This record gives sequence, C-alpha cells and structure tokens, in this order.
Amino acid sequence: MQRNRSKRASICGRPARLALDGRPVQRTSESPVSANFTQPPISNTSGGQEIVSVLTTWTILTGFGIMRQSLLAYILLPEGRGAYAICITFAMLFGLIFSLSTDQGAKYFVSAKQISVSQGVSLALIMNLVGCGLAIAMAVPLITSELAFFQKADSSAFSLALVLIPLTALKTTVEQQLSGLRRFTRLALFSSLYSIIGVLAIVLLVWYLDLSVSGALMALIVSNSLMIMACLWELRRACGLVWEMPSRSTFRRVVGYGLKCHTEVLGNQFESKIGILVLGLFASAATTVDIGLFVAASIFMLRFTVISSLVGIVLFPRVADKEEGHLDKLLLCLRLICWGIGILLVLLVFVSTPLVKFLLSEAFLPAVPMIWIMAPGIFAYAASGIFRTYFAGVNRPEVCSWAVWLGLSANIILIFALYPLLGVIGAAWALTISFILRTLFLEVMFHRTTGVTLGETWLPRRSDATALYRSLQSLIRQVADGQWRSVPT
Repeated sequence: MQRNRSKRASICGRPARLALDGRPVQRTSESPVSANFTQPPISNTSGGQEIVSVLTTWTILTGFGIMRQSLLAYILLPEGRGAYAICITFAMLFGLIFSLSTDQGAKYFVSAKQISVSQGVSLALIMNLVGCGLAIAMAVPLITSELAFFQKADSSAFSLALVLIPLTALKTTVEQQLSGLRRFTRLALFSSLYSIIGVLAIVLLVWYLDLSVSGALMALIVSNSLMIMACLWELRRACGLVWEMPSRSTFRRVVGYGLKCHTEVLGNQFESKIGILVLGLFASAATTVDIGLFVAASIFMLRFTVISSLVGIVLFPRVADKEEGHLDKLLLCLRLICWGIGILLVLLVFVSTPLVKFLLSEAFLPAVPMIWIMAPGIFAYAASGIFRTYFAGVNRPEVCSWAVWLGLSANIILIFALYPLLGVIGAAWALTISFILRTLFLEVMFHRTTGVTLGETWLPRRSDATALYRSLQSLIRQVADGQWRSVPT
C-alpha cells in the first residue's frame, strides 16, 4: 500500500540531472526523489502558444474584473469602497507575513523537477496554514484596538476579513503549483469561473440583499473557497497529488528559497498597498472617501500589470528548467508587453474621464487625475514583472527583494512628504516614482547579469510582430483542427 502511494505521488516529476550549481546530483538516503520520479505531463506546445492562451485569459478576466469593480463602485460609493479596500488589504498582508513564501519555493523546485508535486504542495500547505494561524492570533486583538486603521470599517467586516486570511494564502499556493506545472488552460478555466462566481455573488449579497461591505467580503470568501477546491481537484486528477510529508532535505531547500524571496513578495504587496495603509493609519476619518478614490484609480491601472504577471507564469518554468532559447523568449515578451501596454495607456489617458464616469459613476471622477499620474509608473511596472520572472527563475530572488524594497522605501518617504501638500494626488505620484525606480534598478542588474544591452531589451523589432503573428496563427489552427487538447490542460 505504501509503495503504491509513493509511486502515485511521483507521477508529476523527475529527478534533476544537475544541482543548482551545475554539478551532477549525488543521491543520498535523505533525498526526497525516488527512482521512479518521472517528468510532469507537459505538452510540446510552444511558449508563444501558451502566452497567447494566457493573454486571452487576461482579456476575459479583465472584463469580469472591471464588471466587479463597477458593481462595487456603484453600490458602495467611494466611502464604502474605501472600507472594503481596508479589509482586503488587512487580510492579504496578514496572510503573507508568516507564510515565508514557501509556495514560491515549492513552485521553483517542482518546476525544476527536483521534488515531487505531492511533497511541494504538502509542504506549502503546511507552512501556509501554520503561518495563517499565527497571523490570525496576532490580528484578533488588533481588530478591537483603537488604531485608526481599524476604525475605517465595522468590526463585523474585519471579522470576515479574518476568514479571508487563510483562504487568500491557500488560493495563492494552489494557483502557484498549477502554473509551475504549466497547467495554464485549466488554470485559465478555473480563473474565469472564479471571476464569474465573484460577480454573481456580489450581485446577490451586495446589491440584492444589501449587505454592503460585509456582503462583498462574503462574496470573496465563497469564490476563493471554490477556487481552492477546483485547483486541488485538478492537482489530484492530473498529477496524482496525495498527502506526503516532506523530507528534511526538501524542507530546507524549499524554505530556504522561500526566505530568499519572502522579502520581495512582502515588499511587492506592501508597495502596491502602501497608499491604502498610510491613508488608513494616519489620515482622519473623513479620508475614507480618499481611500476609495485612490483604490479605484490604482486597481483600475494595476489591471494592466496582470499581463506581465500572466506571461511570467508561462516563462518561469522555462527559465527555471534552463530551456533552450529562454532568454530570447523573455526579451521578446518584455518588448511586446511594454509597447502593447504603452499604447493602451495612451488611449486610456485620452478617454479616462468618460470611461470612469461610465464604469465607476460620477462620484469617482476625482480619481481621473490619479489615472494620468499613474500611467508612466504602470508602464515601468509591467517591465519589472518580466525582470522579476528572470531573477526568480535563475534562483536569484534576492535581486527582486532589493528592487521591491528600494521602491517601497521611496514610496513611503514620498507619500509622507507629498500627502500633506497634495492630498491623495500625492499618493499617486509616490506610487509612480517608486515603480520607475524599481524598474531602473532591475534593468541595471539584468544588464550586469546577462550582458544584454538597452537596445536589445527595449527597442521593438519587426521579428517581434512576426513571432506574435505565428503564435496566433498556430493557436487558431490548433483550435480549428480540434487539437486544443495538446495545449497544457
């Protein structure tokens, strides 16, 4: 029985031929990899086809995401939207603090085919559940404290946010594992259903039952729970996931990698949420409206950065596995993403006023200047996502940490300096400048590491458009021929 369980647990992996330093792996009795550890069921589709697939998914998710934000804006108005953002920020950050980013470590070693999926997922789930337990124990007394941050929403809303702490962490963990195994089509399907269910839950709980901020949080609890169950089902169905206690060697390697990138993960989240945190902690009660306006502008703009995150999901296992031509693919994606997003941002600036009025209501029109200010920072942030994928994939996540904390430090200093002078507009300037500083640092480090010049990194080429066209053509041909099953599911 035990032998069969071990064999099933190793369906989705294979022994690594080389260690991280390039030398042959010497197996020991402590090695977590068994002799029958086989390669994950990965298709032979090109990276271009996978990237087109996830960009199609981004289009779908963006549509539902905008619908969701529009519903919340019209129903909750700026003040309620600000209170909801405070609760979400609270749940997200507390869910990350004690996780030690072991989901990132598990994803790396599973993608590099050095540990089994069962060991990676089991270890990540254990560490996240323990970390969330510690986070909740710390958060409970804070909810009833006199801190200004916890006066921005009702105590009942913060109680629901406590439930979101483990759900947010576990959702991230299982999504990371599916992406590391290149199950992009299945993950895209689940994500689309997640968005649809989220919108329907908001309509029912916030609009129809009039539960306000608490209803919006309940909607997120429902959709997160269903997403976790769907991802675990897919990991068990496709990869033979079973519960498997990780070995000491696996624990050391996964946690060690997680610790190296944990500061980057935390800093990245703090940097995107620092405006909400500062406004929540130090502003007067009346600025709940300011928080709502800032959140509306920042979430609307950060939608564009999801493109680089999704493409990074495709590139990461290729970089981690040192696939032939991975650097060329990475540079191609960076150029296409940056210039594509740049064109979209220019168009957005021109139509921002009627667009905000239509999607978010007239109450959010003061957010329009913030959208203009954030546009250059979002362009830079999109590029930084590809750079971060490269450094994480070559086992140098500490570079990402340095970049993020450089940007975060600049953001904190600037928001304290500019908010008293410019109000919530100062928070928008702080966000943009911090994103630009982060990307400049990553560009310098990328050049020093790879020797790739600025021109090779940024200047578009005719071959870029040709590569994109061929990938689209190949994907359309597969769908037309009924061969979609060959795309990773």
